[in-house]
Parts: sequence; C-alpha cells; structure tokens
Amino acid sequence: MSKYWTKLIMTISLVMVLNGCATGEKSDGEGTTNTGNKAEPSVSTEEQTEPQAKAELKDVENKTVGTVSFFAHDDHVQIVANIDGLEPGHHGFHIHENGVCERDAKEGPFTTAGGHFNPDDKMHSGHAGDMPSLYVNEDGTASYSATFDRLTIDQLKKEELAVIVHANPDNFGNIPDRYQTEGKPGPDEATMKTGDAGDRQACGVILDTEEDKK
Repeated sequence: MSKYWTKLIMTISLVMVLNGCATGEKSDGEGTTNTGNKAEPSVSTEEQTEPQAKAELKDVENKTVGTVSFFAHDDHVQIVANIDGLEPGHHGFHIHENGVCERDAKEGPFTTAGGHFNPDDKMHSGHAGDMPSLYVNEDGTASYSATFDRLTIDQLKKEELAVIVHANPDNFGNIPDRYQTEGKPGPDEATMKTGDAGDRQACGVILDTEEDKK
C-alpha cells in the first residue's frame, strides 16, 4: 500500500476517534449526554388543587346538594361544580349580588341574594354573574366546569356574593322577534332581567378559602 493511502486511512481514523469523544460515546457503543451542551429541562407548572373561593350549595330544605369552586387562571376564572340531589334537566346558574341565602325569605326562598351580579349595569345575558347553564343528569348529579373572564377572583372573594341554581332553564334573553310579549315582539322585562330561569332551587355563599386558612 502506498504512503498516500496509508496517511489517508490514518487521518480518517483519527477524525472518527475524535468525533466519538466529542459526543461522549462509550467504548461499548452506549451513548451518553454531552453535559457541556445539555439543555435544562422545562419546569412544568403545577396545577392548582385548592380553590381560591368556594360555595356550599343548599336547597330549600337546608340539605347540601353540592359545591361550587373557583380557581384563578391568569386572566380568567375556572368554575367547577359538583352536584348531587337536584331535579334533572337544564338550570339557570348565576352569581348573585348578595351573599345571603335565606330559605324562608319573605319574597321567596333565597330572594335575599338579590339580583344577578351586574356591576356594569348590563342586560341579561350580559351580567358579570351570568354563567353557562348547569345540566343535571337523570340521577340528580352534575359535573360542571367552565372558564370565565367576566369577573375576577378578587371580586368573588371581596364582594360578598352568592351562587344560585334556578329551577328552570335560562333562555339568556334570547327571544326572537316572532314571539309576542304584550303585543310587542321580543322579550319582556322579566326575561331581560333573569332569563326566565324561575324559582331559586339552591343557594351558596361564596367564601374566600384562603381567608379560612389564616
């Protein structure tokens, strides 16, 4: 073999050896990580397991029928409800302006909670307290989760509010003009206030869970 080919083979072999060292290759062929260029693993954000605010729902017989929990997530609030013991079907589900749930109120059960939380003086369904409807299964249970950006955790903790489950579905003021109300097309005043969700079936005062830990 000529000197030229001998030098070429030796040069190629040397390059291969150096390249194997640079990548941290073991003699048995098993690769290792090059710590000199190792990227730091991303740190996953731990999901919140404790709500910042919470309400215990009780019906007109003072029986606990579920809980509603509120979690802060950046610029919105996550609402999680677990229900057991209500009538099946769709129910109006709102945050009301007063954290007072009196079963034997003069005007009717839980009317002491006042109207929907509405700091911006809007019509239904533009109230800050107008949440997506609650659906209860045939067995009386419901699992509910929704994200909401109309209000903040601070409002829920400081405004002394309540959560109400109504007896009927909420139409969110969606009454087409073909329907007549007192000879006029569209919704009446009651619909624009409450969505015709009917009587108040359950109520819970929203409490600051972090305050309870102090």
